[in-house]
Amino acid sequence: MSLLTLISLSFLSGSLIKFTDDITDKNMAIHPFFAIPSGLAYGLLMGYLVMMDIGASYLFGGIVLGCLITGKINSTGHYFGLFGILIINFLYVNTLSPLVLLVGAMAALDELKDFIRIPGSLKFIFDYRIILKTGILILVILNILKLNTLIILLVFDLAYILTNSLTSRFTNEV
Repeated sequence: MSLLTLISLSFLSGSLIKFTDDITDKNMAIHPFFAIPSGLAYGLLMGYLVMMDIGASYLFGGIVLGCLITGKINSTGHYFGLFGILIINFLYVNTLSPLVLLVGAMAALDELKDFIRIPGSLKFIFDYRIILKTGILILVILNILKLNTLIILLVFDLAYILTNSLTSRFTNEV
């Protein structure tokens, strides 16, 4: 898969996952039902990325695992997202690698702020998911993962941040 396609699909997936989150968590002028097709769409996209690129497989497999561990998959839209990922994976049978478990652990560590009090000086680490980004960077430097993996993580996260800033203008936290 070309890098441009990976970037585009990762961006779209990151935007859809945040949009699904915001439909559920914010008072948007959109019926909550629309979290279902949005969640299914990001799930199918992530499943496709996992199937088509080994770096995306480790990255998104780990992110999903980290979200499962920390309880972030907690709404109908996200359940449909997980369902979409599983549909693709069951159809094309990918094996679970220990590297996915490592990425999952890093993704889960990035969510610690929801479970423990983080000192103000360290808050930025968790606000910007620095643990996962640093871990992926180290794996790229060690030549365990390709540079594409870091690029799609950064694009995915950029889409998540941009979608959050857009939806925050039109919503109130519930």
